[in-house]
Amino acid sequence: MQPGLSLRENEHQLNNVLDSILAGVMIIDAQTHQIVDVNPSAVEMIGVPKDRIVGRLCHHFVCPTETGHCPIRDLGQNVDRSERIVLRADGTEFSVLKSVVPVVWFGRQYLIESFVDISSLKQAQEEARESFSLLEATLESMADGLLVVDGFGRIKNYNKPFQALWGLSNEILATGDNNQVLTTALTQLRDPERHLARIRQFYACPEQEGHEVMEFTDGRIVEYYSFPQRVGDQIVGRIWHFRDITEKYTAEQKQTALLRRVAEINEELTHFAYVVSHDLKAPLRGIKLISEWLCADYGDKLNDDAREQLGLLQSRVGRMHNLIAGVLQYSRVGRIKEDMVPTDLNELIPGILDGIAPPEHIRIAVQPGLPVIECERTRIIQVFQNLLGNAIKFMDKPAGEVKIACAEDGEFWRFSVADNGPGIEAKYFDRIFRLFQTLAPRDEFESTGVGLAVVKKIVEMYGGRIWVESEVGKGSTFFFTTPRRRLSPALEGLNSPSAHGVFGIDGYVE
Repeated sequence: MQPGLSLRENEHQLNNVLDSILAGVMIIDAQTHQIVDVNPSAVEMIGVPKDRIVGRLCHHFVCPTETGHCPIRDLGQNVDRSERIVLRADGTEFSVLKSVVPVVWFGRQYLIESFVDISSLKQAQEEARESFSLLEATLESMADGLLVVDGFGRIKNYNKPFQALWGLSNEILATGDNNQVLTTALTQLRDPERHLARIRQFYACPEQEGHEVMEFTDGRIVEYYSFPQRVGDQIVGRIWHFRDITEKYTAEQKQTALLRRVAEINEELTHFAYVVSHDLKAPLRGIKLISEWLCADYGDKLNDDAREQLGLLQSRVGRMHNLIAGVLQYSRVGRIKEDMVPTDLNELIPGILDGIAPPEHIRIAVQPGLPVIECERTRIIQVFQNLLGNAIKFMDKPAGEVKIACAEDGEFWRFSVADNGPGIEAKYFDRIFRLFQTLAPRDEFESTGVGLAVVKKIVEMYGGRIWVESEVGKGSTFFFTTPRRRLSPALEGLNSPSAHGVFGIDGYVE
């Protein structure tokens, strides 16, 4: 109290001070433990009006678990920044940091208790503790090694996989000295100087990131990522992430070697195919010329059986020539590349049909509005030539029909070539796409068994697939897909059905 002021003036001054304090404040009679006065902050925390607080025992609100014992008077405690509990009017509790100061006022002892709500802080601390615990568990469960150092190279944290990867003892790591750890670690590398130079670069340029592969003296291959640790805009350290990739690296090396060997074998096979074809074609030409010369000069002197045998010989020579050509054609797919160009199938297919020249009893229906696709023009011609050629060659109906259609299938175009021919048994669906496989006798139909194998190879080269659906006696439908590659905006308009007319009369070519 200030001397010279009246009691009322001192009380008014005291109330002004209490009202201005943000912490909760209670004035308690030290003898009776009754609350004499509270400030607005304490009223707000407790949640009841001031007149329902003043006059009650302090244990109704503060330190309810210590009812009947005053920490200052009865227990002899010095309460300063002590954590206690405050009970709200609704029965809920919250934690406070409390300080108590004994005072004597007008000859009577009082306790001035001030407290700050720390429940949010405790919750944040608990959440931080849980997050830290989870982080530690996560780091230890990682298969990769992790090392964190500060800006001066001192070790701040690491996990057990890091320790195991480098074989570091607890004693060395306990020093926290990164230089000592580094000295031990470098002895395990085949090229320690290279790694040391890289580390010096990182510390010279703290903002720099890095990723390299290290080879250990025991044969292990380890990759690392190194990047700065930032707090806001400030770099406070560096994080090192290590991963043992020995198995992956070894597998990749083997795969690279195998791919290199496959490429060499493919090159050898291609060369072999050309050499063999050249060496086979020469005697075939000789046999063909001799058989033609025999027919021309001695045909009238030969009996029917001899002439039949000569005709069969010429047929076999022609078949062998076609077979060699088919093998060369198959070997070129995927090896000889052409430019990928937008190809309008509405313009391409009529030219293919003109080249095939289907007989009059076979009608070919072409769906209007076929798309513009991006492809190697020669390869897509081969696909349609072989599928249409087979449909025409094996047609067994007096009124044959072949239909060409296309539909969108997700990210692909799905094309179909359907006929009403003899059909194929389901057990042969896979076999017909293999090289040199034919279902009909070769003397009945001239076929090398290469065409569908070429088609399959081309379609799969583009990332599509090919299959057949068929019913014996009713016909077959060959399907194949090709990716819907993105065209330029000007060409995209060509893929609208309205952009194309109908090919032929009522969609038919006769």
